[in-house]
Amino acid sequence: MAIIYSYPTLTPQLSDKVLGSNIVDASGSPVPGNPTVQYTFTDVKTLVDQQFIQQFTSSSNDSGVAGIPANQGPTATNSPHQIIFGLADSSSSSVKIDAAGKVTWLKEGTYYVTQEYYLQGTNTANVLYTLFRTYDGTSQVGATHAEIFNVDNTAKTKRVVINQMINITSSQVNSYHVYQMVRDSNGANDGKLYQKLNNNGWTSTPNAQITISKLI
Repeated sequence: MAIIYSYPTLTPQLSDKVLGSNIVDASGSPVPGNPTVQYTFTDVKTLVDQQFIQQFTSSSNDSGVAGIPANQGPTATNSPHQIIFGLADSSSSSVKIDAAGKVTWLKEGTYYVTQEYYLQGTNTANVLYTLFRTYDGTSQVGATHAEIFNVDNTAKTKRVVINQMINITSSQVNSYHVYQMVRDSNGANDGKLYQKLNNNGWTSTPNAQITISKLI
């Protein structure tokens, strides 16, 4: 074989091919042996051109609608609360959410999930120790997110943003996730998610919001 730099330099065409190692298959599972394969530039371009497209956003910003609370959270320490985001939304063919905050994955793929909350306490003597997690009905998905918040002003809120990358395989289609918060007993029995109102006629700031996008 000739030395690589001795080959001619050309402008690549989309039908040209390059060599690569096949590490994972289309479902994300490891490929034994990582065999050397060929890829066309057309396929590489398709991969690079992928982007996350929003499937829906759901928020609990209207306490006037039945089932959507102006505030929500646990009532005791070490007792998980399932977070409600808003009305049910089944507009996407890939993922849906019900009014109880249950997200069901309808198609395999890679998803980007953003959770946003506004945490608030009721007593200036309290330190909140609030935990957040994703739960699939059997086990926890991903890491626990902890927020330690010193309530020095009962009108003060703590904005919490949690980002997750979720890969749904074919065997996980129609599985679900819910999102939970808990008051850990390392802190006070205090802390809920509160909707924030304003005096400008603008929409209220929701106590909980979730946005899910899919890599397409």
